[in-house]
Amino acid sequence: MGDSTRKSPPHMAEEKLDMEQLQIKDSTEESPILEKPSTLFPKITGKTGDLVSDYNYKLRQETGIDTSMTTAVIKLIGTVKLHGAHADIVIHTDNTMQLQSRNMASLSREKDLYRIASTMLPLKTEALDMKQRYRERFLTLNPGAEINEKCPTIIAGEWIGPGIQKGVAISQLPRKSFVILSVSINNAWLPDEPYADIHNEAVGIYNISRGGFYHEELVFSDIEGSREKLDAHTLAVETECPFAKSFGISGVGEGIVWKAEHPLGRDARFWLKTKGLQHTVTTTEKLKNKPSGTELENAKNFAEAAVTVNRLEQGWAYLEEMGIKRDMKGIGAFMKWVIHDVEVEEKREIEEMAINQALLKKNMTAMCKAWYMKKLDLT
Repeated sequence: MGDSTRKSPPHMAEEKLDMEQLQIKDSTEESPILEKPSTLFPKITGKTGDLVSDYNYKLRQETGIDTSMTTAVIKLIGTVKLHGAHADIVIHTDNTMQLQSRNMASLSREKDLYRIASTMLPLKTEALDMKQRYRERFLTLNPGAEINEKCPTIIAGEWIGPGIQKGVAISQLPRKSFVILSVSINNAWLPDEPYADIHNEAVGIYNISRGGFYHEELVFSDIEGSREKLDAHTLAVETECPFAKSFGISGVGEGIVWKAEHPLGRDARFWLKTKGLQHTVTTTEKLKNKPSGTELENAKNFAEAAVTVNRLEQGWAYLEEMGIKRDMKGIGAFMKWVIHDVEVEEKREIEEMAINQALLKKNMTAMCKAWYMKKLDLT
């Protein structure tokens, strides 16, 4: 496993604002648990500004501290981001088990593009054993805590291996495997490092810890400098994937998922994904430094930065996963997915740059249609 720790930047102690000093409340401890909390894996932001904004909002709501303060420091723990197909093992109170993907709440042998269900459903005994190991470890690490049985245990992971994705080292693995990325108990995500040894490699269930851990800080008074440090790790992963290397396979990786140190990291709003240049789906943040043009020019430039080939390919893959035929009848679903993905992930940039949304949608629609038509000609 790669040693991925880098020394954090120095700061004056009296200026450093951390979660312990602020005594920020953990919403998962005091908020009432929903009867049926969502089991869908959260969408992780790739925007540093989104994480900062969410932190400032939480800070203002729970402590009343002026959000103009810039001395906050969030410790981040990173793991290798794997380019495969997302899959979750959801185990309910009665030990019934369901498998879900990013877009489908229930995978079955009959409806499963990547054949996750046909491999994982027979491993129910092993999955229940992992559930028990996670729960026992949780109770050991949190004396006095109780497990809310209304909340399922979610073992979130990535389905990787041959035939799932192209152009990454893990596609060279000899067989498809499930890699544990995050685990939820009591509707809150657990920290990764204290559970790093929980896996069952004999049956093809690995832990993301096999690729090592990264440690950095997000310093609010130096966001650009912090981002440079995160990106340096990310580019190193893209050059040589540590997870694949642990199997003796050399090649390209995708990036890193950073989670805030607990208790903040229980909430996925305080996670951040950083991707290498080959896998990035947006370059809109770079537009902030460019001079403003007309509304039409700004909308066109934003569309070109947001509707990248990688994002379009994700929309193309979405159709396949959902069983939507990729012909002219599927173009509406394709455009809807891409445009919605941009509107969600780029919401902050759209607002900050005052992009005309009607013009933006018009430009995105034209780009999606042109790409889709060309893709059909090539397939």
